[in-house]
Amino acid sequence: MENIKDKADSSAKKDKRDWSVAWKNPFVIGWLLILVVVLTVNFFMVSMAIVTAPGLTIPDFYEKGKNMGAIIAKRKHMEDLGWQFNIDLPLLKAGEDQVVTVKVLDKKGQPFDVDTAVLYYYRPSNKKYDGHLPFQSTGQTGIYSATVNLPLKGKYDLVMEVTKGEEVFNLGRSIMVQDAS
Repeated sequence: MENIKDKADSSAKKDKRDWSVAWKNPFVIGWLLILVVVLTVNFFMVSMAIVTAPGLTIPDFYEKGKNMGAIIAKRKHMEDLGWQFNIDLPLLKAGEDQVVTVKVLDKKGQPFDVDTAVLYYYRPSNKKYDGHLPFQSTGQTGIYSATVNLPLKGKYDLVMEVTKGEEVFNLGRSIMVQDAS
């Protein structure tokens, strides 16, 4: 009986791994691999943030901030003017020409002619797609139109600006341009 027990003990493999050395422990190696992966991904994301487009950045932010009092006064003056825009803005699709019509109304709701009407469009993710589009009179009092063609789908910020003499009136909004298909 003892012979069988001795054979069973000798045939069982003994664990000769030394877990007291940290570099040989699989759990330590696993945690180090996870740490290396996390740091590599973070380094990649930071480098991509530095290399790619900065988005909406204003090079002279300090000067614009100093003029905040003037900006607030200008907004109050625009409210006092009471001008209104009726903008016929279709569902815009990327790369397609579409007609946008603007009707300019005074404080009493009557259409009136202005000197200039310009649509400024801004692409928040890439400023090389920013631009402006002057509107032309349709021949009717206070009605102006232009053909808009925005090249990419996605978000655009629009600012409609009309001037009459020394008076300037702005109206802004954000839109989503749909895919052409």
